[in-house]
Amino acid sequence: MGKPPLGARYRHSLRKAVGTSAGPYGYTLTIWTSGAVLIHARGVPSTGEALLFMLGNVLAFALVGAAAFRSSPVAAGNSTSHPVLWGSFHFIPVAASIGAASLVAEVVDGSAAWPLAGLAATSIYLTFVGAQITFFEEQVFEDLETDLERDAAQVERRVTDEI
Repeated sequence: MGKPPLGARYRHSLRKAVGTSAGPYGYTLTIWTSGAVLIHARGVPSTGEALLFMLGNVLAFALVGAAAFRSSPVAAGNSTSHPVLWGSFHFIPVAASIGAASLVAEVVDGSAAWPLAGLAATSIYLTFVGAQITFFEEQVFEDLETDLERDAAQVERRVTDEI
């Protein structure tokens, strides 16, 4: 059996590229745009304020990560799931993160806006993406269950017909 056609191999590779880039792409949009909103409202950050923004982001990542893995250490080894293309469009998570950063920029005065905007943007992005993936994987599992039920019914009919 030879290699699949070049076009099929390319589409397979392209699917991998899109699937593995989806998370970093959405998160990059979240950080860049929420930072831009904050810079627009607060001005260019000092080194200390930039470090505070980073601190807020790292803290949110750690908190959401701890919540995700708290009850199942085995899940950490199997944490990557099959990327679902439609679940990879991060419109709502990124938009909500921008809105949160914008709200923090308007409501919080001084240097405290930087870590709080980072905390808000990252935690909202990660939790919304988690919800989005859950929703779309649920659709895939429902389709899979329907396919399996249909296949089982066909096998049952064949066995019944043969008896």
